Amino acid sequence: MGFLRRARPAPEPLPLALPRPDGSTWLNAMAQSSFEASTYYEMATRRAYEPDAHALADRLVEAAMPRVATGASAEDAPYLRKVLLTVARIGAGLGLVDPSAPGELDPGVAGALGLARRGLPAMQPDWALLGAWFLAAGHFLARHDAAAGDAALAALVDEL
Repeated sequence: MGFLRRARPAPEPLPLALPRPDGSTWLNAMAQSSFEASTYYEMATRRAYEPDAHALADRLVEAAMPRVATGASAEDAPYLRKVLLTVARIGAGLGLVDPSAPGELDPGVAGALGLARRGLPAMQPDWALLGAWFLAAGHFLARHDAAAGDAALAALVDEL
């Protein structure tokens, strides 16, 4: 007697929403942890070291930081900026490995975004929310092609 293994249906893609600083666009799927999410997270952290992810994150941080009032002390400001830049790079790495069609978000990548968010260092709540925004914004920016990149960056910064 043998056992038949049935393939699971592929999960439906999620809508790719413009990230909001208040975290209201985070989906329940971003709380799901799975092997697929862990795999995407690992791929993204490797991709985050590549020049294209660096360039996207640098553009995002340069455009967004002047619009953000962090209240960080002179001692904390460089550390916070470095954390936000690193998080934006991981988000960009996730966007670069996301196999979804334009305007969609792969559920495994959504889980990887959640893993990355839970991996943020301990910070005061408003900085943690800002870190989550930079993560999602890096992903969102990477998902848009070069032609729409400036428009996507402007839309992200306008949310701040």
